[in-house]
Amino acid sequence: MHYLDENQIKELLKIHLQKDKKIDIYYPRVDSNLINGKPAFNLTWSWWGFFGGWAFFLYRKMYLLAAVFFILSILTTAIPFGGFILALITGASAFYFYTSKFYKDLEACGYGNRDVIEVKHDLEKLGGYNSWVVFLAIIFYSLIIIFSIVPLVITIFAGILT
Repeated sequence: MHYLDENQIKELLKIHLQKDKKIDIYYPRVDSNLINGKPAFNLTWSWWGFFGGWAFFLYRKMYLLAAVFFILSILTTAIPFGGFILALITGASAFYFYTSKFYKDLEACGYGNRDVIEVKHDLEKLGGYNSWVVFLAIIFYSLIIIFSIVPLVITIFAGILT
C-alpha cells in the first residue's frame, strides 16, 4: 500500500468511520499512529476507550479485542486498582488499535491496487460501528451497579434493624 496524505486519510476515514463529525477526533490520532504509512504505537488518548473499555472495541467492530478486553476487565477486578490500570491502558491504546484495523481494512480492500470507487465501497462494509453497543453497555454497567449496590444496601439495613 502506498503512502497516504492528509486528504486521502480524511476521505477514507470518513468512509470507514461513517460519522463525519468524528473525523476531527480520529484524524490526528490515526495520523500520529501511522509511521511511514504503517501502524505503529504512539501514545494517544481516547476517553471513550478509557470509560467504555471493551465496549469501545465492540462499537468499532473490533470483536476479538472486545472479547480480550472484556475478559481482562473481569480478571482485573481481583487486583487492587486493576480496573483503573486496564482503563488507562485501553484509553492510551484505543486509537492505535483502531488505526491498525483501519490499515488492515484498507489492505483487505486492495487500496492502491484497485479502483478507488471499489475500494471505498468495500471499506464502507468493513468499517462503521455498532450503534446497539451503547445500549448494551448501559444495561451491562447498570446491572453491575445494581448487583453491587443492592447487596450493600441490604447489608446496611439488616445491620441497622438488628
